[in-house]
Amino acid sequence: MVNTEDLLALPVAIARAVRSLDKHPQVVGIDIASRADVESSVDVTLQIRLELPSRFRGESPSGVRRVEAVKFSFPVSYPLYAPRPSLRDDFDRSHPHLQPNASGAPPEPCLVFGSPRELIQSGGGILALLQQLLDWLDRAAMLELNDPDHGWEFVRRDHLNDLIVGDASKIRGLVKRTSGAAWHRTWVLAQFGQTDPYYRISFKGDEQVKMVEETLASLGPRTEKDEEWTGFSLGLSVWPGKNPDGTAVVSDQYLPETVRSVQELYERAQLYGCGKILAARMKRLRALLDGYVIKTALPVTVILIARRPFNLVGQTSPLEISPYVIELQSVDDLKPTSDAVVRLAGHRDSISTDVLRRTSHGDPSDSWLSWSMLGCGSLGSKIAMHLARSGRAPMTVIDNDIMDPHNYARHSCLPYSVDLDSMFYSSKAGEFAHDASKLAQETVGFRIDANTVLRTEKLRRKLKLEKSKALLNTTASSVLRETLSFTGWSKGKAPRVMEACLMGDSDIGYFSVSGQGCNPNSSDLMTEFYHHMRRDDALRSKVMGQSADEIVIGQGCSSLSMIASDARLSTLTAPLATLTGNVLSGKSVNEIGQFNIGRLHADGISQRWESHSVEPYTVVKGSANNAVYTRLARRVTTEIDAEIKRKPGSETGGVLVGRFSAIGNVFQVVDTIAAPPDSKFSAAEFVLGIEGLSDQLEQLSKSSGNTLYALGTWHNHLASTGPSTTDFSTAAKLAIGQLFPVLMIIRTPTGYRQLVTEAVGLSSDLDGGANA
Repeated sequence: MVNTEDLLALPVAIARAVRSLDKHPQVVGIDIASRADVESSVDVTLQIRLELPSRFRGESPSGVRRVEAVKFSFPVSYPLYAPRPSLRDDFDRSHPHLQPNASGAPPEPCLVFGSPRELIQSGGGILALLQQLLDWLDRAAMLELNDPDHGWEFVRRDHLNDLIVGDASKIRGLVKRTSGAAWHRTWVLAQFGQTDPYYRISFKGDEQVKMVEETLASLGPRTEKDEEWTGFSLGLSVWPGKNPDGTAVVSDQYLPETVRSVQELYERAQLYGCGKILAARMKRLRALLDGYVIKTALPVTVILIARRPFNLVGQTSPLEISPYVIELQSVDDLKPTSDAVVRLAGHRDSISTDVLRRTSHGDPSDSWLSWSMLGCGSLGSKIAMHLARSGRAPMTVIDNDIMDPHNYARHSCLPYSVDLDSMFYSSKAGEFAHDASKLAQETVGFRIDANTVLRTEKLRRKLKLEKSKALLNTTASSVLRETLSFTGWSKGKAPRVMEACLMGDSDIGYFSVSGQGCNPNSSDLMTEFYHHMRRDDALRSKVMGQSADEIVIGQGCSSLSMIASDARLSTLTAPLATLTGNVLSGKSVNEIGQFNIGRLHADGISQRWESHSVEPYTVVKGSANNAVYTRLARRVTTEIDAEIKRKPGSETGGVLVGRFSAIGNVFQVVDTIAAPPDSKFSAAEFVLGIEGLSDQLEQLSKSSGNTLYALGTWHNHLASTGPSTTDFSTAAKLAIGQLFPVLMIIRTPTGYRQLVTEAVGLSSDLDGGANA
């Protein structure tokens, strides 16, 4: 064992680590190798006793011994850098989770998926790394380093200079039931300005080429500098097929990466079940290149696709992509017996929806609603960009505005160049669509008035709104909200409509989503928000006291008049994007409507969100087409029925509260005011009193910021009859003093009926008459 003199000769931090290792019960021996000088690493060999089953005697069938010697090479900079563990030279290298290393070097176990030094610093110290080693050895002894629950371990290809960039899903998508191969033209960046040169090769799995004269003529450098060149080369993807019995060829043996020459590449392809097809394609290429003079070595990419017994670690596919690079200088380099050098290459996914979705949400195959967005200002562009970075960009973006210089203070898009005067004339929707294309997604931007689009079925189809399963309105336009809420969609084509906006100098975030079949719709939900605001003084003060005076009170904010930094605007934008994503992915949203309110606190950081569900409205229509109709909130129908029960055998009633949508030609009723105490109730009729009613209406106006008001009255009939003569007379008198239609709702035992009256002449012409 180590003595005190040995420890004193070591750097203090390493000596502490050795003392800790010595105390572990499974460490039965420690040896410290002598060092050439004080800058040399400290090699500490541990004798580790493993708890192997007794039936294994001194060694497991996989070659792990009951007592294993493991060397920890501590750099003198420890613990800034972690020690490198290595196993005995004759340890079986066929185990997974072994680091690739130079031929003849001892095998090194891969103990941590991330950084070993971060593990050491996380609190466990060197013993945390030792525990990972013990777990690794235990699993190696039982052949459990690869298992279906964990996933098949990739052949390790760390610390490589060459990278192949390509969409993994498209490369895997090439694989058919039978063995095969496909040629591709690759784009190459060859960099020779380093001690160890490298290649960056773009490999597009969905862009195949035929091996013809035109293809070969396009190969080679296109631009050259002193130490680099860019141009085109070839890539070949090869995959296995079926066994004689019809089952798929599966490579179920984990092999360390040992390919260093073309001959070894052929041998590896044979082990993966695709050796014959590789040899055939290379023979064909040699024939085509015969007579060609290759002035600059061409990096020919070969991707072997191995089918594993189960899905790879972190993947949803059992197909493993193993790329190699042959620096082709002569056709003889491609022969099966060639000892030409093969460079191991790492694979990196290109930007794709698959990568973005997997990184953001996990499973890229999760079903989301296709969607489009109306409005592409600061708020809308940020929400859409959040979704685009998740691989869920909108199909269509519609905005009638162009980009002005001040828009770039908060818009998600950046100008092409600050010196381009034309940037002032680019459309907001078009610029977002351009940026979405950089994330491998197709968004079409249209500079057109959304109200015009919504009113024309032909335009809705052309701009893909009829195909969108969801629409997001970020314009903060009350006009567009009404148009969107009352658009006549084709049967079965009504989308889930969302709205997102900021209010109160960007301190309040608002989000709503319509119910099934647009009931409740966006307009209903905003009316519900106004009703909720009546009971929340702080919310009302913020919304109604906003300084963005160019906007109709309570309707939202405008980038033209609101002063707020990009960071402040983004504080509430991220939650709004999350709520949008929840709707599109089907999370946290049921078939009824919903609106959410977010409040940014005074510190500009803290925020609180609340959610309110809104059940479908009861729709009461008149007899004529295109006539004014009524939408009753659930709390209204509940209160009407409760009031009728409180006065059995008698007619009763009250005042209806809400708003009238001129665009929708509809009353939206969200509350009632109880009948004043001087009202008259009898089996024959109900007469609404006036005592205290004026004060209640004034309070209604004040508490809602004039967004809600009295629409008319309701009463019940004891029999299923329509409006009486008295009802008509009363409604006509009320209509004279009101600038919009007067509503009278009649509750009968079999349902609701409405009576709508409206004055039709100028005030000088009216003498009490009105049309009903």
